[in-house]
Amino acid sequence: MSRFFLTGSGMHESLPLYNQTHYSREELIADVRMQVDPVGLTTILGAFEMASHVHEFQVRNDGTPYFWHISRVARILIHELRYINADVISSALLHDVLEDSDIITAEVIKFNFSPYISYIVEVLTKNIRLTGEQREIEDLDYVERLRYSSIDCMIVKFVERLDNYRCLEFGVKRNPFRYIEETELHYYPMAMQEQHPLLSRIVEEMDRIKRKLLS
Repeated sequence: MSRFFLTGSGMHESLPLYNQTHYSREELIADVRMQVDPVGLTTILGAFEMASHVHEFQVRNDGTPYFWHISRVARILIHELRYINADVISSALLHDVLEDSDIITAEVIKFNFSPYISYIVEVLTKNIRLTGEQREIEDLDYVERLRYSSIDCMIVKFVERLDNYRCLEFGVKRNPFRYIEETELHYYPMAMQEQHPLLSRIVEEMDRIKRKLLS
């Protein structure tokens, strides 16, 4: 599905709707192969393959493949933030695999990639099978864990959140306004505390999207 616009010569197809976009393996290789060493490229591609396999049959609330979201997180890191770090890009691709796989463990990630990648993915993993009061406690523990994590963990999480913001208008979250409220309550203070330029840029973009949604 695409948006259309009119020009003097008639109707032309514009770019696809944001939630219909994804980042292909070929695009990823073209963007990073000159900026990371061969080991780093192998690591990134391994993460891409593992994540695409784990999320192969998952679909988001907007009807799009879940892996498209995962791939866009990597694309934002590379294209928009220019944060070309093999460990961070790999972690971004893998950030949901522990939640969505019954086979892959932190030890598997550590063995196939690195202890640091495993650490980032573990920080970004929550027990999504909990419900009720236990889920609320888990959510608070998750935020607290992230607050005391490395800046790379925070950057990946904020980028993941940004991609979700961009998909709110397409129904990716059942209650978009609650999602925004939770983001501002739990995540914005981290950006204020860290004063990191990349986090600040992401917050500015999320604020812009919020204003658009509320207008």
